[in-house]
Amino acid sequence: MSISEQPFYFQAAVKLLLIALIIAFLILAENILIPFTLAVFFTFLLLPVSRKLEQWHFPKILAILISIILALAVFVAMIYFFYSQVINFVNDWPVLQKTMIAKLDAIQQFISETFHVSQIEQTTWITSKIKENAGNGGVLIMGVFSATTSFLASLALIPIYIFFLSLYQHKFKEFVRLIAKEDKNEHALVVVKKVSRVSQKYLMGIFLDVVILSVLNSVGFMILGLPHAILFGVLASMLNIIPYIGVMIGSTLPILMAILSNDSMGYALGIGAICFIVQFFDNNFIMPYVVGSSVSINPLTATLVLVGSALIWGIPGMVLCMPLTGMAKVVCDNVESLKPYGYLLGEEVNFSEQEHVQDRIRRRFLKKRPS
Repeated sequence: MSISEQPFYFQAAVKLLLIALIIAFLILAENILIPFTLAVFFTFLLLPVSRKLEQWHFPKILAILISIILALAVFVAMIYFFYSQVINFVNDWPVLQKTMIAKLDAIQQFISETFHVSQIEQTTWITSKIKENAGNGGVLIMGVFSATTSFLASLALIPIYIFFLSLYQHKFKEFVRLIAKEDKNEHALVVVKKVSRVSQKYLMGIFLDVVILSVLNSVGFMILGLPHAILFGVLASMLNIIPYIGVMIGSTLPILMAILSNDSMGYALGIGAICFIVQFFDNNFIMPYVVGSSVSINPLTATLVLVGSALIWGIPGMVLCMPLTGMAKVVCDNVESLKPYGYLLGEEVNFSEQEHVQDRIRRRFLKKRPS
């Protein structure tokens, strides 16, 4: 008797067991799966570059290597830029620390006058809590350090994964064609192409969105005179990749900096207004035209996926959850038995049918040179 012929409770138990095993596998193999997943996305992103180089009569292996080297050069440049900004912030930290202590003293004074709790009692309570959590904090820091070191070592494999995924892309296509039913070969390849296109459009759109938001945030912060405006502008833009939570954290950091650097509450409100205005333009104008409807996931699904991904893979999971969900939706939309799930995941979008920015860039980039 097949599983489909078993009672409902038996089928439900089997499905729950399968889900539990998949989640356990994702957690245990995260140091392998996270870098490999990142490599898959970057392979989709770099394929147009290597194909363009092949059109210029570069050997395939050399074209792939050049595309990877260019990507690494961009990544190193971004890391160096961010590092220089962080160093400037660290150099100013002693001054900020003095300001922070003065403001904390003012808060303690307010609590003492309002709730009649002396500053000595407040300090004693804070010190006791710090001592209580000191042991756990040390264990947590060592765990984070160990996990981070292991994860960074795994990240070094990403260029190797990208190289082989690009080199054997036709083999993977043939594999999909072979495992599909004979009358579904072409349909299976169409689904794979759609998944690839979704990944390319989403990653390119996110990259352009981060660049645009970095400029807008940095210019707005510099106009108001926020210290380290570029650092906080870029940081807020990069955190915007994480749905919902990233936006809140990215807006909170410059507001806290404004509170530390200026005694006027109106100044902090002005920085908050910059964050709100930029986010408003991003949601209503930039995202629809730059990112488009590549990953049209409804908010409920996005929230559930975000929380689940954070529990399984942490911050990398929060970053990767949306493109992975978008790919799953493309598969569901193109497999007859899974279409109800695709409908449940998705959302009707009313974005303009105009060509998106990354479509025009990719078309111009891939356009053959006139002979």
